[in-house]
Amino acid sequence: MEKTERRQLGIGWHWLWFFPLCVLVLLLVEWHTVVYGFMALKLAWQRWDWGVLISPSAAFCLSVIAFSVVWPPFGLGSVAHLVAARRQWRWVIVMIAVILLFPIVTDFLIWGSFPLTFDNEGVGRLRVIPFFPWPSGDYLEF
Repeated sequence: MEKTERRQLGIGWHWLWFFPLCVLVLLLVEWHTVVYGFMALKLAWQRWDWGVLISPSAAFCLSVIAFSVVWPPFGLGSVAHLVAARRQWRWVIVMIAVILLFPIVTDFLIWGSFPLTFDNEGVGRLRVIPFFPWPSGDYLEF
């Protein structure tokens, strides 16, 4: 009779400390990005223009908003699998750094590519190319 090793999938008992840590990270670090993304979607709905459908800036902004909502849980799941491997601590540190820097990058990308802006005279404009023209308002202000 052959001995077969039982391979445990997942992170086992590490969930006892890892799940509360994930909830804490999502609430403290990523919550702002999710709220900011939904605020941008609400503002786009209020300023709707049919030109948004052909604007590359709108497509880029929408993809960054979707990415900012989907990627943090996926990244934390990746950290869980790397912790379970117990040999990939360098990648765990890199993933944690990316998760912590993620809101800064996505907020900047959403702000710079938001397609329905107003110029200095108060006239509504459709931005076709992300970051061009440069947003006239303050940072994180549409």
